[in-house]
Amino acid sequence: MNFIDSVLRGHYDEWNLADFGLGAEWTTVLVTPQFTTSRHVVGLVFPAGASQPSLVVKVPRCPGDNEGVQREADMLRQLSTLSGGRVEGIPHIVATLDVGQHTVLVETALTGAPLDPYRVAGDLAGAVALGVDFVAALPCTLPGPDNPGWYERTVERPLEALALLLPGDAEVSALVHRTHELLTPLRSSTLPAVFEHADLSHPNLLVQSDGRLQVMDWERSSLFGLPGHDLVFYLQYLSESSDMAFSRVAQLAAFDKAFGPGGWALATLREHLVLRNVDPELLPQVVIATWARSAATLAYRLAAEDVPAPGSAQLRAAVLDDRDFWLWRHVVAAGLN
Repeated sequence: MNFIDSVLRGHYDEWNLADFGLGAEWTTVLVTPQFTTSRHVVGLVFPAGASQPSLVVKVPRCPGDNEGVQREADMLRQLSTLSGGRVEGIPHIVATLDVGQHTVLVETALTGAPLDPYRVAGDLAGAVALGVDFVAALPCTLPGPDNPGWYERTVERPLEALALLLPGDAEVSALVHRTHELLTPLRSSTLPAVFEHADLSHPNLLVQSDGRLQVMDWERSSLFGLPGHDLVFYLQYLSESSDMAFSRVAQLAAFDKAFGPGGWALATLREHLVLRNVDPELLPQVVIATWARSAATLAYRLAAEDVPAPGSAQLRAAVLDDRDFWLWRHVVAAGLN
């Protein structure tokens, strides 16, 4: 019996696990992502004889590294409350439990066909529609007048945290400085805060047989996100997928196709900004801010104990090879003007 099975058996009645199809026996499949930025072991729990899991259990890889699972649980609970349960296609929290130095998160499993690059390439327009509808359904958490100091919280602090990973690095310092220059029109604007997932791409996306989008992995989500961020991130994933752009150079070309002059994603993003009461003339700055903020999440994603130390050559290589960092550098160089 593995650790996850032991926890489930010890709380079987307390958590009403029979309601999720679990009987006396079940099968747990452990998934251990090998990415440098992956911080969790995931258990997929299958009822006896079932072809689909009914529960997902997340446990930090490193003892004490509980921020991610705790954040995911908190964000999903708040999303359900803020939306009145109207946002479909998200996991529901069954339980959280501290076991020694580990916080264990148990949530309902999402099922469906992966919205992987091959499915996107087969129906790009359909994939766009799925994401547009999902992002539009995420609630506004603060109207513009009630969101002072948003730039410091949403842009400045994340970039400061990223810079601390590579103190004194000339390239990162220059990127941060130039980003703030380019974002001057955005910084002086009054913007609402929105609930943000921040990682809308494969393998976090599934499509049910009825066509509804299912979105998992909410550990990077935020109550105070930037309007348009999720859609920019998602449309970039679609552009890369439609072109099967797996190299960094190809991903930059996919960005230019979607967001460069005459890009196919621009009208969709502009409509979304209008929906969120954001001046569509700020579209270029929203795109720049998206990739700056997404690259800045490396400060969180590389925070586990078993990653290279801040300032080390290994950490610099991990940062500079990151796809979001490449896109940030690309949009800053282009200026999108």
